[in-house]
Amino acid sequence: MPVFTTSDGCLLHYELTGSGPPMVLTPGGREGRRVLDALTAELSKHFRLLTWDRRNTGTSDLTFDETRSEQAIWAADLAELAHALDLAPAWIAGGSAGCRVSLNAVLHDPSIARGLVLWSASGGAYGAQFLGHNYHVPYILAAQRGGMAAVAETPFFAGRIAGNARNRDYLLSFDADRFIAVMKHWNESFYPREGEALAGIEGDLASIRMPTLIIEGNDDIHPAEASQALAASIPGATLVPSPWSGEEFMAVMTGRVPGVVFDLYPQLVPQILEFAD
Repeated sequence: MPVFTTSDGCLLHYELTGSGPPMVLTPGGREGRRVLDALTAELSKHFRLLTWDRRNTGTSDLTFDETRSEQAIWAADLAELAHALDLAPAWIAGGSAGCRVSLNAVLHDPSIARGLVLWSASGGAYGAQFLGHNYHVPYILAAQRGGMAAVAETPFFAGRIAGNARNRDYLLSFDADRFIAVMKHWNESFYPREGEALAGIEGDLASIRMPTLIIEGNDDIHPAEASQALAASIPGATLVPSPWSGEEFMAVMTGRVPGVVFDLYPQLVPQILEFAD
């Protein structure tokens, strides 16, 4: 699996597939690129497609940096990776966390993008609170309970160690109090704020001047008002309905029906192709 070393020494695992116009696709949640395999298989028929594991996800390295939000770190990594692989300007695409990373990367470095393809914009008071808690609070509590050894035993970080042996030494050698401070700082990106429908966006969306497709959210974490606010903030953005219903999304997310929400993503392909064409 190809590995890219960032300017600060972090190893990022990535994959390039297909041929055609370049596209950078970022997963949602704190998931690695493998959750997008079904979508990747379809998009790589039409694009030179980059999928990647952000640091702290998949098989890439762990890095805890209290000087920047995790959202800003991921954005800088995406821009650096796109330039290093000579993909810029590319279509920058992703849903949920992938939507946030894509937006923040373009705000960080507009030169990477020929356009944006975004879905499942996260936001609303409940959505922001839900994400901030899930991404950070269980690991703060683990560190407070049993130090970094307890953090390493959580399912999420145990997975990061299983996928990348370097991560075990890094995690166990990290100071627990500093780790807690980093998690609390990163959690600030998800504080619900009065009058802000979007979560985790760092920059002026009105400065984006490129073709932008926004596929409307319709569930508890990605409410319609977040997508609508995003579309209203980016000049000339195109807002279209989701190919799945909110009920379908929540049924999968809550486990009422089998599968994962990423199984829904191939339904996006016709809308993406129509817009990119």
